[in-house]
Amino acid sequence: MYGGFSSDALQKMYVEGSLKNEGDGFTFEIKNLIDSGSVSGIKALEVNGEEKPLDQVAVEMSGKVRQATDITWSTSVYVSYGATLRIHGPGNLEPGEHTIKLTVSAPDLGQLTLPITATLA
Repeated sequence: MYGGFSSDALQKMYVEGSLKNEGDGFTFEIKNLIDSGSVSGIKALEVNGEEKPLDQVAVEMSGKVRQATDITWSTSVYVSYGATLRIHGPGNLEPGEHTIKLTVSAPDLGQLTLPITATLA
């Protein structure tokens, strides 16, 4: 269980087929399938056991991009039910299967870690 949710339920938030290399980094999408609410922090992004520096991670929603380090309790991001967030991480990934863990803070839910298994074609 992650924040009261099963890992299977949180894995379903990953938008299938969205993991891609773009420029000198990678992107993937998650869709809010829990409830409308705020995200008050990106705590960690781990890919294949390697933590990515948060100052090089960005979150895009509705065309607006914010650095992960700029999302705090006082500058939280409201995410409506059904909204899609695009996560930008540093460094290209090799083709194949990858294990990604995105940890976020949500005032109403606490800390959630989304365990994602995705394949890059």
